[in-house]
Amino acid sequence: MAVEVFFDYTCGFSNRARHWLDGLEDVEFVWRPFSLLEQNRGDASSVFDRADNVSLIALAVHEAVRAAGADVDAYRRRMFSAWHEGSGRLSTEDIVGFGSAAGLSGFDHREAFALLAGEHAEAKRLGVFGTPTIVFGLTDLAYVKLDAAPQPGRERLVWEQLQGLGHRTPELREWQRVTAPEGAGG
Repeated sequence: MAVEVFFDYTCGFSNRARHWLDGLEDVEFVWRPFSLLEQNRGDASSVFDRADNVSLIALAVHEAVRAAGADVDAYRRRMFSAWHEGSGRLSTEDIVGFGSAAGLSGFDHREAFALLAGEHAEAKRLGVFGTPTIVFGLTDLAYVKLDAAPQPGRERLVWEQLQGLGHRTPELREWQRVTAPEGAGG
């Protein structure tokens, strides 16, 4: 069974998770978009009506690439790298170009944004509220924020520990490491 990962390209924690999870070659991941812009909007109108926002276009192109059966993993890696490790702002043309390089033959804004809105609604139905959220099976979801991607050789250990928490401790709703403020002695 594939493990689902809800993500947003703008999220640094999603990018760190990408570096970590891409190192687990024997686990099948399905990366599903979740718009933080939509999640955190302050007004009643949906952001999915804004076809000119590059963060939404990046997620919509992801869905178009996936729906076309093109190389969605290549697009995802390229998009994350460009967003977080690139040297400048991305344009719609850049993003659609990444989709084309992954095998997308055409980008229909309306259709892709409808797919994106549907993915977001499904994520909300599951209880997703932030990114990255990893879904194990039908009921175990984990919102994971990494300070850094695990060092090479530790990816599997971190993965197994996370899965263990999810599967063996159903009573654990939320856990967060608390760090003392700078200057607080101990």
